[in-house]
Amino acid sequence: MANQDSCWTADRLARRGLQHHPCCLLCDQAPETMRHLLMDCTFARQTWHEVLTWLGVQ
Repeated sequence: MANQDSCWTADRLARRGLQHHPCCLLCDQAPETMRHLLMDCTFARQTWHEVLTWLGVQ
């Protein structure tokens, strides 16, 4: 879903004129986009770090 831009992130909701929270609900630091949620969000970065550490991937 993420690679097809079919997740209802704030930027997608805004393009369709729908109500949305202006910033990421996880970090409240930047607009919510798919890239932000998967890579740039501080919460997401910590989550990826924990998962990769648990898997033994550097």
